[in-house]
Amino acid sequence: MAAHGRGDLAEALRLYGRILDADPLHVDALNLAGLVLINRGDFAGAASFLVRAIAVDPNFAEALNHFALVLLRTGQPVPALRILLRALAAKPTLVEAHANCGGALFELGEWRQAVAFYDRAIAIRPDYADAHANRANALQLLGAFDEARPGYRRSLAFRPDLAEAHSNLASLDQAEGDLVAAIGGFRRALALKPAPWLHSNLLFCLSYDGRLTNDAFFAEFRRWEAAYAASVYPQASLAPLDPDPERRLKIGWISADFRDHPVARNVAGVLERRDRARHEAILYASVRAEDAMTSRFRATADGWRNVLGMPDADVARRMRADRLDMLIVLAGHTGHNRLAVAAHRPAPIQVSFHDLATSGLSVMDAWITDPMLHPEDTRERFTEKLVRLPCFYLHEPPDKSPDPGPLPALGAGHVTFGSCNNTSKHTPEVFEMWAAVLKAVPDARLLLKYLNRYASAGLRRRIESIFASHGVDPRRIEFVTGDVGRNEQLALLRRVDIALDPFPFNGSTTTFEALWMGVPVVSLAGERFLGRVGASVLHQVGLDDLVATDRTSYVSIAAALARDPARLQALRSGLRDRILASPLCDASAHARNFDAALRRLWTDRCRRK
Repeated sequence: MAAHGRGDLAEALRLYGRILDADPLHVDALNLAGLVLINRGDFAGAASFLVRAIAVDPNFAEALNHFALVLLRTGQPVPALRILLRALAAKPTLVEAHANCGGALFELGEWRQAVAFYDRAIAIRPDYADAHANRANALQLLGAFDEARPGYRRSLAFRPDLAEAHSNLASLDQAEGDLVAAIGGFRRALALKPAPWLHSNLLFCLSYDGRLTNDAFFAEFRRWEAAYAASVYPQASLAPLDPDPERRLKIGWISADFRDHPVARNVAGVLERRDRARHEAILYASVRAEDAMTSRFRATADGWRNVLGMPDADVARRMRADRLDMLIVLAGHTGHNRLAVAAHRPAPIQVSFHDLATSGLSVMDAWITDPMLHPEDTRERFTEKLVRLPCFYLHEPPDKSPDPGPLPALGAGHVTFGSCNNTSKHTPEVFEMWAAVLKAVPDARLLLKYLNRYASAGLRRRIESIFASHGVDPRRIEFVTGDVGRNEQLALLRRVDIALDPFPFNGSTTTFEALWMGVPVVSLAGERFLGRVGASVLHQVGLDDLVATDRTSYVSIAAALARDPARLQALRSGLRDRILASPLCDASAHARNFDAALRRLWTDRCRRK
């Protein structure tokens, strides 16, 4: 236990092993050996010890708690919750079990219940910093920003060095559009705990900052590589290559988003309609809570590997054992994804797909894009070769979605602009431009909705003050609250005449859903991938004239559209058919184009051998 306490896990495990050699039923040694292996990321090994401990003593609360932790770390929150309730029945004061119940419920999206368990943990241990921070995380997702913020501060009062609390407080600042405070908070977290996921949080935040130059943005990604990948490169030999340009390829996909997630909805059709005679797909899933979409991915995969919690080097070794020809890293810099695995170079060709920008890795061979996202004269900087598909985005028509209905302006007597985008995209610069739109159309209104975030009185006051500072009466802004299902969200768009796309981080799913509901979208094309998403999507349905090149033209386009009810009505009644006939919904064509692009990458690589 002394070795364990000072972090010498190898020595602790050796000594626990000696105890178990002498007494194989020593429950404390079994439990603590399991905990060592949890700390080392060996969840299968940990489970073997903990199951033995529970077999000896079915009411051993600490072992039950640790076994539940293994289940949580491997993406099984439902059985974890059952085990945790057993632990609490055996020992109601086990504070870690209360907190882990909160964690299980958090993963299941039951945030209110999670708060209740965190409250119980805090009642037992008032200075439990992690419980305060995790409680605040749940409150943030409930839209209770005004209660979450003091929760993070309480956590940091007990543990000023808790990097995760600094990062999550920064995410709250980001959600309120305060990028200056958010960037500062993410940098503080990173200084306390240099970790790839914390650094990726900073990169994600910087993606919303329109003030950052392309060179400065690129430099931040290169810093990520220098910190977490460069030291791995010398140890990572190039994966073996069998240079037959025509043979069936074994392609690995790694992601935390094989679940109900926008990235999943963009790639499911590609995987399902791939040319199975030419491509074998092995999916490496780092999914924290599986769902129906996860089952769909399992069904289409030729191989499924659960790598949640597995160290990067071990994941790479597994990929090498699978003898991959190509690795596709999905959304590598976004939440819980596994970009660092690519630093080990487990496949001869590595491809970035659906990330927010460049991977920044010199060992990433290609970045999938399209001619609108990256025109030939793009100024964005990247480490990869650009591989342009005819159309980057693929969307699935929503099931049983409501009809677009009549043009709202006809009944309301005024035009309603709207945005259902992430509040992180609603920076003061975006609101300044939207204020100019409202001033150009004096009787118009603006409807804002994203999850339940506008339940925060502080966020509403902040937005109202920004519009007031630009001469727009805050009463013209309508905030819609409530976290609803997708069809209810689509139904809300029956009240919107024109959608306004934010910048420099455009909407994607929100733009598709607006168009699906007959709502035209006005977008500002920027210089980077994330700022050209609107242009890419609108191009596919023939609405390039709604893409502005600067803020002045954005306001002009929005105002002119508001003054053209005939065009608005025509778009309302015809957009859905146009989308269905467009490449945005043609999964078969998208899969053919994607497969062909991968085959070209492979053929080129074989030639260079």
